[in-house]
Amino acid sequence: MHRSLYRRAAYYGVPMLFCLAVHQFALKTWFFQDDFAWLALRLGIDSPSDFVRALFSPKAEGTIRTLSERLYFLVFPSLFGLNVVPFKVWTFLTELANIALLIQIARRLTGSSLAGFLAAILWTANAGLALALGWSSAYNETAFAFVILLAFRLLLQYIDTGQRKYWIWQWIVFLLGFGVLELNVVYPAIAAGYALCCARTHLRRTFYLFIPSLLFIAAHFAFTPASSDRHYKMYFGSSPFTMLWAYSAYALSGMRVLRAGWQPLSLGLVVTIAIGVSMIFFAAIKLRRRDWLPLFLLGWFLEVISPVLPLRDHFTEYYLVVPSIGLAILGAWMLASARGVAAVAAAVLATLYLTVSIADLHTTERYFYARARRMKYLVMGLESLPKTEAGKTILLDGVDNDLFWSGISDDPFRLLGISRVYLTPGSEALIDSDGGWSGVSRFVISFSDVVARLRNHDVVVLRPEERQLRNVTQAYLISTSEKYVATHPGFVDVADPLFQALVGPDWYPAEKDYRWMPKAATVEIAVPSGAGKMLRIMGFCPAAVVAQGPLEVSFRSSGIQLGKTLLSKPDQSFELSFPVPSNSPPMMEVEIQVNRTTQIAGDSRPLGLVFGTFTIK
Repeated sequence: MHRSLYRRAAYYGVPMLFCLAVHQFALKTWFFQDDFAWLALRLGIDSPSDFVRALFSPKAEGTIRTLSERLYFLVFPSLFGLNVVPFKVWTFLTELANIALLIQIARRLTGSSLAGFLAAILWTANAGLALALGWSSAYNETAFAFVILLAFRLLLQYIDTGQRKYWIWQWIVFLLGFGVLELNVVYPAIAAGYALCCARTHLRRTFYLFIPSLLFIAAHFAFTPASSDRHYKMYFGSSPFTMLWAYSAYALSGMRVLRAGWQPLSLGLVVTIAIGVSMIFFAAIKLRRRDWLPLFLLGWFLEVISPVLPLRDHFTEYYLVVPSIGLAILGAWMLASARGVAAVAAAVLATLYLTVSIADLHTTERYFYARARRMKYLVMGLESLPKTEAGKTILLDGVDNDLFWSGISDDPFRLLGISRVYLTPGSEALIDSDGGWSGVSRFVISFSDVVARLRNHDVVVLRPEERQLRNVTQAYLISTSEKYVATHPGFVDVADPLFQALVGPDWYPAEKDYRWMPKAATVEIAVPSGAGKMLRIMGFCPAAVVAQGPLEVSFRSSGIQLGKTLLSKPDQSFELSFPVPSNSPPMMEVEIQVNRTTQIAGDSRPLGLVFGTFTIK
């Protein structure tokens, strides 16, 4: 008994462990791209009506995936926030359930335990599963596989036992499938196809399954406006056949139209043709013996993939998750049936398939794992910001095209309660607008707005670097100051942080729109070309500095006296004007000195005078 239990555990457990090993990068992939839009779904719920709308209102391309998207992205973030682990646990639990169902179905259809085992291995290794398991937003494909496999398993149990409860449960699962993925409409074709090929006494009964599918299709086209997105525009003529070849080649060998990773197109083509011809030859032998199961399995692939074939500009790997089940069962049956030389040839083909397919899915999963990891460090870095910085205007510097479209475009920052996040001015030019310029424009801020916020000390500049967000505010302030000063020659505001580089080290820290100097201080200022220029100085004379009598203030440059004056009016603004020597250098250092300093109660600093702006024109 124990041996039987161990064998059963190994029979189901090995394919499941194989799945976890092969898809190790998918297991570790954080959120990216559309995930952030779905994670924000709960933010718009303030009332019961909002909740109903969130569950059932049409979203992208008119989809209403209440179970696989809406509830999925409402429940998990509400319970676990941005912790991706529960999402991954649920996704892979669903996938492991799929593997168990597939083993049972393949064994039941082929009569071979080995075929059931191998079907799970072949399907798990299919390149089309990479994105479905790694991307939380594509969970609907994994859930769709569960619905189809469970409904079909219940159909087989009904056929085998005649017990009506299995027929009813099949209907329940089938109807719930419309809340998982709209491609659920193809299930009646699968059920009817099997009945036609292998259980004709049940064929008429399966026709009733088409009624909900036809009603769903009619409602979809009646109430869903045609998509304006070129990727979802439908093309007919020769396009579906071209797409059928593309999906077939990808399902059999991970072959892409554009090369990705190590695999040359020639290898993919050879493997595709070799496996395809072998499967067709095997199917022909079976059909010649009036065994129609291969026809059903090939039909499974065609029936499920057909609705997406007109989408000429939207080849998507995860569309193969369910269609490839039929091919996996057929391939496993072929392997389990092979004998002698045929067994050697079948093993070679299986090895080739596993090699190229696993290599491609690793390429895909590593790519999205790396993209998601960059987003994780960015979002987690912002989450860990002190409240004083998180409340400021945040500029992201050094954001490249890949990082932007990995999730920034979907505004993950609202999940943290951070609303004022922008790209540093000019860096938007590095972003490819093909993904939708509106996604970029949300994060564009003008240079003048940045300057205004820098003056108010309302900016923190962060640069994503490896696993951290580096605060580069000071460096950015210096570079911005240089740019701003270059466009404002002959002007210095000593209290403005943008002019910090032009203000000597002796000044005291700025206070609002003014700055105290000690007994002596310096300011650098550009001298515009031309004769007859005047230096104009704005300042303020507090009562304390003239309490002991008039204050003398003088101005020099390169040892030359520019001018001096006596200030005696307390608490009054003053404006001074002195001619600029014609031989002054392009950048003139103005030395300012008062004849005495003053101390104010509560302030230990020796205070000279208050200044605002210096202008030469």
